[in-house]
Amino acid sequence: MNKFCLICASVACLSFFSSCNKSESENHCLWLIHPQNYNVLYADQVEDSVVFQTFDSYEARPYNTDWLTITAGESYTVTYNPYNLYTFKALLAFSPNTTGKTRIGRVQIDSYNNTCYPSYVQLGFLNINHPSPTIAGDDYIIPEAATFELQVEADAVSDSVCFTVANPWTLEFENGADQTWLTLGKTAGGKDYNNIAIALTPNTDKQNARTTALVLKSGEVSNVINIKQMPAKEQTNE
Repeated sequence: MNKFCLICASVACLSFFSSCNKSESENHCLWLIHPQNYNVLYADQVEDSVVFQTFDSYEARPYNTDWLTITAGESYTVTYNPYNLYTFKALLAFSPNTTGKTRIGRVQIDSYNNTCYPSYVQLGFLNINHPSPTIAGDDYIIPEAATFELQVEADAVSDSVCFTVANPWTLEFENGADQTWLTLGKTAGGKDYNNIAIALTPNTDKQNARTTALVLKSGEVSNVINIKQMPAKEQTNE
């Protein structure tokens, strides 16, 4: 028997997925509690779980997914009792998604003659709140990829980059090319939510916008954030 996490025993549960095999004397069911359909993670999120209920012993394994492993709760053996509905939790670990593309992994859970396949969507980008992502692909519910651009007016002197990450992070100019017209309030920090101030000097060029790119890195995952400051507007005489 592998290391496991047994949460509790109960007699009833409501959940999205259920599979049952019934006979005259026995009732064998498998209910999926988390995720109820699929769970979405960002590219740097590497931990999750699957929670389910059953009257029976079970085994869990990755299903055709080489970037997902079960770190605890691969199996557990119980003696069937129609009055004992067990709640189990298997812990999952994911490789960081450095592909730049969204991917979907599944876990197969077998219990008696029931099987379920909870799914995990690992997005191909970090959780950058500002600027908002531009989504690539036709499916806006589960985007295939995303790009980020912060566009500011010529006279703007401040803005920010906001993000939530799972690891310590760095924010640097792409290729190490510092810009005299843009200064970052902070270039490194800890996980979770961060709001990084940006100071700008006005763009006096009436013809050309000016651009630069920042690289946000969380663990092994990085995203480019393009910044564009628009050209100065022509003054009109009224």
